[in-house]
Amino acid sequence: MPREGIDPVKTALVVVPRGWDIRAILRTGMLKPLREAGIKPVLLTPRATDPAFQKEFGDYDMEFYERHIPAGLEGTYRRTVNVLFSLKFPEHSLDFMARHFTDVEIAGHPFKQAYYGAVRVAGGVLPPLYGAVKKAERFIRADRRWGGIFRKWKPDAVITTPLFDWSDVPILKWAKKLGIPSASIVASWDNVSTKGAIAVRPDALTVWNEDMRHEAVETHGYRAERVAVTGVPPFDHWATGARMPREQFLAKYNLDPAKKVIMYMTAAARILPNEHEVVAHLIEASKGGAFGEFVPIFVRIHPRENRPEWQRLMNIPGVIIEKPPHSTGTDWDANLADLEHLRNTLNAGDVSMNVVSTVTVEACIADRPVFNIGYDGDRTPPEKDSARRHYKFTHYKRVPECGIPVAWSRQDMIDLVKGYLANPDKDRDARARVVKRLCGTVGGAAERAGKALAAFVLDGPDAISRHNPA
Repeated sequence: MPREGIDPVKTALVVVPRGWDIRAILRTGMLKPLREAGIKPVLLTPRATDPAFQKEFGDYDMEFYERHIPAGLEGTYRRTVNVLFSLKFPEHSLDFMARHFTDVEIAGHPFKQAYYGAVRVAGGVLPPLYGAVKKAERFIRADRRWGGIFRKWKPDAVITTPLFDWSDVPILKWAKKLGIPSASIVASWDNVSTKGAIAVRPDALTVWNEDMRHEAVETHGYRAERVAVTGVPPFDHWATGARMPREQFLAKYNLDPAKKVIMYMTAAARILPNEHEVVAHLIEASKGGAFGEFVPIFVRIHPRENRPEWQRLMNIPGVIIEKPPHSTGTDWDANLADLEHLRNTLNAGDVSMNVVSTVTVEACIADRPVFNIGYDGDRTPPEKDSARRHYKFTHYKRVPECGIPVAWSRQDMIDLVKGYLANPDKDRDARARVVKRLCGTVGGAAERAGKALAAFVLDGPDAISRHNPA
């Protein structure tokens, strides 16, 4: 029920362009506190005409919104801004990402490399250039297609999610044009520190933890009271529901519950292009008796992963290769059953490993032994192309700082697996530190975020952290 004494019902446009947003906002119940406070959420989503989406979320008003992908001059402009912005933060994740873009991602495009190289030089010589170029944002007009949504619903506030991939730029531009306050639910722990400049700045943010709030303040110039720390809504399911018994989970894959199991969680291809070689090393070690008798290996393929190399590892006895349900190779529209399956997978393993993934944090929540991979299979690439580079990133270096080890070589990986199989309590304190620092309280984060957003809609951007939700 709406609280007593509030204004007449207010309306908030909520942009939900990706599977991640559906999972983290709608399926967690984050919008329930808004409704209880007398606020009408109106969903703007590409899925508005999808019968399955309408069936699942038909109790919401919704409008079709096409995810914005900058192209042509706008795309060049936005990348130029990001390169110039990164120069303000040498040896920071923003700098690493910008250098990777100019040195690796566009390596096959000489003109682009020359252009962005010149941008870096000019920005280094003329630091005010970033501010001057950023002011050109005013000349990119709001897309007229979406003005009708604002005229129809007359929103009191706008809530967005993909703050750094430009999906919501047209909606934020309309909000700025009409003087409507906006807030963004920062999608993941790396976004504030690695994704570049904010194209159109929302008035307030919700973030997972205090480190992210610090980054929002120090890197993007937010006032601390306009950044609410809520915990991690996508991890709320870890605090609810019964876990599948390990024996029952392993029986689904014809694995013997009396034996130990190794879990390998793969990364997206851009993180470690030849990751299949690392997994092949692990299989070879297990077959060769490095861990005593052969230990089965369960490989979970990243949801945004379509590399054919994984096919070569299929049909090996004792090796399970699994692609998550509802993954498309570009997005993951996971439902609660999919998230619980990942939870059961981690719980069933005796040790897991990955390359710079949030799955590390989830393994720590489960208090299951976990470590990271920091070597490159059979290759020794320069650091700009290596898995090693990721462990310098501002958001992820906090994981090894908490005590989670990194395997910098094939032998390191074998030794870490052996150590954890022999002693699963090893590094338990480190896992607890990861949870405390990166998640805060596990469970209830969606409700805390919803209450913060309700305060924002009702009372303005300065109210979003009023109750210090986390």
